[in-house]
Amino acid sequence: MTFRYLYSLWLLCALSTPLLAQDAANSIESKRLPPSSAGLSPRLTELPQVMAKEALKTRKVVPVHKQSSAVNGLSSELSGSDVFVAKQQRQAVALAPAPLLNFEGLSGKDNNRVFGSPSSPSDVNGDVGLSHYVQMVNNLYRVYDKQTGKPMTNAFKLSSLFAASGLAGPCATEDQGDPIVLYDGLADRWLLSQFNYKGDRPPYHECIAVSSTGDPTGSYYVYDFVIPNNRLGDYPKFGVWHDGYYMTMEEYVGDTYKGEAVMVFDRQNMLQGKRAGVNYHGLAKLKGLSVLLPSDIDGAAAPTDMPNYLVSLDNNTANGLPTNKLRLFAVQADFSSDKSTGSIIENSPLTVAPFQASVCAKATQISTCISQPLGLNNKSQKLDSLSDRPMYRLQYRYFAESCPVDSSLTHCSTLVFNHTVRGKAVGAAAVRWYLLLQNPETKAIRVAQQGTFAPDNRSRWMGSAALNKWGDLAIGYSLSSSSTFPSIAYAGRLSTDLPNTLSLEGIIYKGHGSQRASERWGDYSSLSVDPVDECTFWYTNQYYANNSDGYEWFWQTRIASFKLSAGC
Repeated sequence: MTFRYLYSLWLLCALSTPLLAQDAANSIESKRLPPSSAGLSPRLTELPQVMAKEALKTRKVVPVHKQSSAVNGLSSELSGSDVFVAKQQRQAVALAPAPLLNFEGLSGKDNNRVFGSPSSPSDVNGDVGLSHYVQMVNNLYRVYDKQTGKPMTNAFKLSSLFAASGLAGPCATEDQGDPIVLYDGLADRWLLSQFNYKGDRPPYHECIAVSSTGDPTGSYYVYDFVIPNNRLGDYPKFGVWHDGYYMTMEEYVGDTYKGEAVMVFDRQNMLQGKRAGVNYHGLAKLKGLSVLLPSDIDGAAAPTDMPNYLVSLDNNTANGLPTNKLRLFAVQADFSSDKSTGSIIENSPLTVAPFQASVCAKATQISTCISQPLGLNNKSQKLDSLSDRPMYRLQYRYFAESCPVDSSLTHCSTLVFNHTVRGKAVGAAAVRWYLLLQNPETKAIRVAQQGTFAPDNRSRWMGSAALNKWGDLAIGYSLSSSSTFPSIAYAGRLSTDLPNTLSLEGIIYKGHGSQRASERWGDYSSLSVDPVDECTFWYTNQYYANNSDGYEWFWQTRIASFKLSAGC
């Protein structure tokens, strides 16, 4: 979400004991939404480079996760001592192999050229396909040659695809933000998305484009889906699954938070450019949920009876911070009739090792205590930790012939994600990561490995995690301190390493400037795995080239590929 929708990210929801599956099912609003018809865009290479500049005055700040005044003055209630901080300290961290490819992506100056104004935060993310890398930011996207890093298209507004297809409405005229791009490796297609609205009033829209072929520079089927109940679907996150495209979101009416929700889009029809319906599940009655993430599949297809799993952190009633429980939902789509709604069941929560939930010293400082060097005119600005939520993506991988995580299993499934916690000191953020393991025969899910990566007092946050086909785990993140400009880094472990620790760390790009005038940093980033070798990782994140650019929100982005071992 852009700074034009600047919000305070902390809502204090009343927390109840996690519900049993039966009670949870009775508390979830499930229904079938009207279908959306598709338009067909021209090829990207046939679109003009810059459409008419969009009037920024039409955009409005939408507060999200407003913090309750009842928290003011309370000390941060921490989840407990984090044993993995000390465990990681005992693990030597070697220099990771250097990036294979490392090139510039989209920038705030590109936004300024197209829209007449920069945008912050960047919401930078991307994905890799057979021959291309596609990157999206607030509020542009671009296709790159993954062999050379050279751009293959101009920088486009997503609305230009909708306008060129002949569709009317906000999807064709606005570019409000929160973009996600995913490569659908099951079908060799691409999905591009963002939310939109006109004049800050309902209806609110989720705009989705699906490539008509495996070529992301070609044409797209474009869909305009309306969010139900006149609500804004904020912070949407997507996952590719065999039975649908899954989207989680935070729902708002005006400035009022209404809870979490899930929309599942009819993937099979969208791949063919046909009318596509939606299964909707509203979770407003389930208290204590953080942002939800849907599973996004890499590699081999999951068993056909495997549901899509959603993960949420269980939030504390006193301060809105996570407890040491993970909440899981099993969701399955059903588009067999115009009335089918699919199913959703909350599993029993998973208990994880305690961690220091607040990066900051007090609950009132949840989001803005990450240090960076002094900026323009020697002014300081602390940065967001976003420590109330799991960070994008929730990667799913199915190992059909062996299980590198547990050799006693002949096959297994894994779920990998991370969130931000306190590291070695107050104000020093760290990446807490999880490797969940499922026995496909019993469907039982357990925490196979977990760790907190805090090898020194610098902050590591805004992470994105993934596992390759060998079971090697990598995490990309932002790196900063009072003497280190926000930079782009990555860490990882080989499947044979000491459990619950990372053994490698490397730098993708050193920043040379601090951000001023906004605490919001990035909002999310993304790590993906190359579908050709299922070994190489690709990561994208933001940085600043100098302090002057940091004052103007002229962030820049990098796109880099790397391996954790030469033999991979």
